Amino acid sequence: MTSNYGYANANMKLVKRNQKLHNLDSPFLIGDVKEGDVVKEVNEPSYIDAQTRLM
Repeated sequence: MTSNYGYANANMKLVKRNQKLHNLDSPFLIGDVKEGDVVKEVNEPSYIDAQTRLM
């Protein structure tokens, strides 16, 4: 998978490495929780309902 968006993939080696780290079963975009990682849950308000809808 490649993209023409230069800002998103200026370093193709990094893009390929990150693609290999992707895990569909992980809650993270890239990678998984590793030993020593600290995951903190935060209360982040949703702004989805406040958005203007086109339809």
